[in-house]
Amino acid sequence: MLSNAARVRAFHRAVAAAAPDCPTAPDGPLLALRETLIDEEYREVKAAASRLRARLVEGPLPGTAVAELAHELADLLYVTYGALIACGVDADAVFAAVHRANMAKASGPRRADGKQMKPAGWQPADVAAVVAAMCAEAA
Repeated sequence: MLSNAARVRAFHRAVAAAAPDCPTAPDGPLLALRETLIDEEYREVKAAASRLRARLVEGPLPGTAVAELAHELADLLYVTYGALIACGVDADAVFAAVHRANMAKASGPRRADGKQMKPAGWQPADVAAVVAAMCAEAA
């Protein structure tokens, strides 16, 4: 089964979009494009969430009520994965490192709004090491 990153990489290759094999800083126009795409999708997520929140006053909603928000969130993921791929970054490897760090938060306190907080001694993901290993593998 393909990962989401592999699916987006296949799309980039199909449309001849940037997809270097080794981490590479994009040029200014490509970086601006990726930023614009993420901004556009983020605004669409916010709008869909706002519409869903407004409907909540009607009372309980069917599970299908989240379809629009799910679509917009998936679009945001798509352009975010695309930005990583445009930078030649193995999104799966970076995500795995961040996931490991987030799992280490499980023993931490929970904020009043539900956010899981970092416990004492928590260490962030070493994304720089993950990216450096990608360059070493490609060399």
